[in-house]
Amino acid sequence: MKKIVYILIFIIALANVSFAQKLTAQASKARVAVGESFQISFSLNSSGSNFKAPPLNDFDVYSGPNQSTSMSYVNGSMSQSITLSYVVAAKKEGKINIGAASVNVNGGTIQSNPFTIEVVKGSANAQNQSNNNPAQNPSAPTTENLSDNLFVKTIVSKTKAYLGEQITVTHKVYTRYQLRGFQDIKFPDYTGFWAQDVPNNPQIQVVNENIDGVSYQVGELKRTYLFAQRSGKLEIEPMTIECVVRKQSNRRPRDVFEQFFGGGYEDATYSVKSKAVSIEILPLPEANKPADFSGAVGNYSFKAQISKEKVKANDAVNLTITLTGKGNIKLVDPLKINFPEDFETYDPKTKENITTGANGVSGNKTFDYLIIPRHEGDYKVDQINFSYFDPEKKQYVTLPSPEFAIHVEKGAGGDESANVFNPRSKEDVKVLGSDIRYIKTNNIHLEPKNDYFFGSPLFYLGLISPFFAFVGFIFIRRKNTEQNKDAVAVKSRKATKMAKKRLSLAEQYLKSNNKEQFYVEIFKALYGYIGDKLNILAADLNKEHISDKLKAKNVNDATIHQLITTLDNCEYARYAPSAVSGDLNSIYNSTVELITKIEDEIK
Repeated sequence: MKKIVYILIFIIALANVSFAQKLTAQASKARVAVGESFQISFSLNSSGSNFKAPPLNDFDVYSGPNQSTSMSYVNGSMSQSITLSYVVAAKKEGKINIGAASVNVNGGTIQSNPFTIEVVKGSANAQNQSNNNPAQNPSAPTTENLSDNLFVKTIVSKTKAYLGEQITVTHKVYTRYQLRGFQDIKFPDYTGFWAQDVPNNPQIQVVNENIDGVSYQVGELKRTYLFAQRSGKLEIEPMTIECVVRKQSNRRPRDVFEQFFGGGYEDATYSVKSKAVSIEILPLPEANKPADFSGAVGNYSFKAQISKEKVKANDAVNLTITLTGKGNIKLVDPLKINFPEDFETYDPKTKENITTGANGVSGNKTFDYLIIPRHEGDYKVDQINFSYFDPEKKQYVTLPSPEFAIHVEKGAGGDESANVFNPRSKEDVKVLGSDIRYIKTNNIHLEPKNDYFFGSPLFYLGLISPFFAFVGFIFIRRKNTEQNKDAVAVKSRKATKMAKKRLSLAEQYLKSNNKEQFYVEIFKALYGYIGDKLNILAADLNKEHISDKLKAKNVNDATIHQLITTLDNCEYARYAPSAVSGDLNSIYNSTVELITKIEDEIK
């Protein structure tokens, strides 16, 4: 009986030793060439946490850690193994020691076995061959070409469009593997475009698509609507993404259970990159362009209405203009309206209700103009025209509004601060404040006897002054004519003035805390100033050309860098305003200082 007990104790101890937790390290090859990719894996036969890999400073790490899990079932007992692998390539020759990895298991820490890799001299193309040859890359498929079975595409709705016309850009992933997830996605910056992203579905929907007889699973990563800000050839840069796919492992099955179900599976990470896409942007036609055209491109309707047709002097009236349609509606500026001179007017208040859906950017935009008549009488607001370019019809469309007649009556008589004009008698003139009253006429100013203007020095001065005025006019006119002969110099002189005008609109959006429109106007002001100052055509207005032109003008590199950084921030903020931080006042002030600095350094 005692012998049986001893035997059972021995068997239990042997079983505990057999199933002790182990962290095993190994390499797919013990001898490799410089630049040749191979796999280093760490296998744990239990569950653990806080895994720490040894330093891999002597290697280029192509992917990892890639995690795979396998299970086995032997004699009624189930065991589980977790493997973390890295795909690496040695940087130099010699024997490289790989230290021990560690992991926490059941409150304790266990380490893997250290080992050595022998690295020999390789050919110049060893690294490229190892990456492109599936048989040499343990994480790559062994029987299929990766580029044929996993790739991303940038798809555009059109490769030729008008300035400001809507372009749909879709980024998709195509795969014949089982997708497990994505990481490190880098979308392009859409340089030269104003972008509006479609809200993403957190769960990517995968559909089947057949390409040249091959069936792929396709997932839409992102959809964006673009509106070109300048004409010429614009390029959408490639996007990159790391895809985690599940594939069948190339290793031999560990047991009968795994062999029966076709071997183990593991997750592998691959970095894929789309191709760049070029789009030709056509300038809007000059023929038949309306004088009041302000850059609206798309398909719109237009409505104008007034709140009152009969008011009293100094009472407010609201003129509301509503634009509805599809296109670059967010970029449409307030309409310029010719109000009667006797009306006091204010900058319009803008309201937007714009959505981004499957059919593009659409909605409505309202401009509310506040006007105050100061005189009594009958007035008329002339017909208001809204013009836009329809890219489908390839022509300009002008939508008119009716004329508005406003009858203004005399204001309330008890209002001492009101100004009443066109008096017909003393009684019609009201008190202005408390100390200015109607001028009395009983004190008459008398002139001395025989003191005449005729024959006085002032008379002769006035007699010859037209001659000197005419000579001065001829001199100034000739000087202006000489200055205006050089169209480039004239445009350069007016660049700062135009930049200040554009910045005034940015200041309005700053006061209303409209962050998105503020960045749009800052972007327009800088690009417009540089284009005018350096005489750069709109088609050539890019950051590289701007940098070259400024360097040719001996502008400091620090100033050029500040300009390019500001343009990049503005472009990014236009389609992702919430992702940009910073005080708008400091950004506005730094932009003004930047223009002043460039102006001084160019001189």
